Amino acid sequence: MWPFSDSKIAEREFERLVVRVPNWLGDQIMATPALDAIRQRYPNAHIAGHGSRAAEMLYSGSTWFDSFIVSEKGHKNRDQARLLRAGKFDACLLLTGSFRTAVPPFLARIQHRIGYQWSGRTPLLTAHWHRPRPGGVKAPYPTKHYFIDLVAKIGATEPGPRVHLPLSDESEAKAAAWLTQQGIGLDDPLLPMCVGAKFGPSKLWPAEYFAKAADHMTREHGARVILLCAPGEEPIGAAVRQFAREPLFDTGLDPLTIEILKAIIARSRVLLTNDTGPRHIASSFWVPAVCVMGSTDPTYTDTDMETQTVLRVEGLECSPCHLKECPLDGHPCMTRLAPERVIAELERIWKNPPAVPSPGVSGGVG
Repeated sequence: MWPFSDSKIAEREFERLVVRVPNWLGDQIMATPALDAIRQRYPNAHIAGHGSRAAEMLYSGSTWFDSFIVSEKGHKNRDQARLLRAGKFDACLLLTGSFRTAVPPFLARIQHRIGYQWSGRTPLLTAHWHRPRPGGVKAPYPTKHYFIDLVAKIGATEPGPRVHLPLSDESEAKAAAWLTQQGIGLDDPLLPMCVGAKFGPSKLWPAEYFAKAADHMTREHGARVILLCAPGEEPIGAAVRQFAREPLFDTGLDPLTIEILKAIIARSRVLLTNDTGPRHIASSFWVPAVCVMGSTDPTYTDTDMETQTVLRVEGLECSPCHLKECPLDGHPCMTRLAPERVIAELERIWKNPPAVPSPGVSGGVG
């Protein structure tokens, strides 16, 4: 392979390893079985995570990382390189695919720089491989397995059995305090709804449809509906509020931290969501979820979804398109997914919740 690629990388022992974690919330969670494998392979090494502040909070409390280097998207390469150089790392493993994230470890002159050949960054790496494409060049492949296949290249061949996240007592206490402040009882049945999606508007189910589902579940079952809005998604939450006739709680007015978000979802009866990161939080805690999906292919995320239902409009030639915005009039993959269909699935789960392990099953916890 060009340029040089270390063919003996799996045999090397590292004392200090930094792992550049994925950028997207869902990918960060789908990487957790691979993080298990890395820790199993290097039980005594100092392993640092490198990524956003949100990622640091997501992984907080686990045994995967001994430290975490925070670098937000706007941080300059030279500043990130300086932080990496100060860590005196033997190796850097890139779970990301961008050229941008490969530059700081190159500038830091970390001896071993490991990752997939992607985005023209191969010359910046010392050990690199083509991305796996089982079944063909364009065949969808579960994202979780991209990470597992990569870490196996460095001898980390014992991944965790499924995705999971740590949940600390402190996080649960903060979530309980937030619920109390909102006037929500700690035993009230929670129905969070993720009404936004950072990827783009192509993933969005209509606000009026979310409102209709929220009104039904509130009236018929006393559900306490919480709109989970990330920063920047305030207008979407406001639109749902405008259409809703029953009371609901909109976090777009004061977005939750990741640690509280985890704890809220972990204690929920069911989650209704677009194809967005929090559905993977639900999966990590065995919480049932209904995911409305149109523009994306479920194959990429169809791992460890035993308690989740994906609802789609079948038979559309345009779906999945993986475009950020729908180029067609009417956004058919979402507008044709009737709220009655979603409500029926919520009803089914509400009345017959799946028998699953306790939400406390999370693994990777120190």
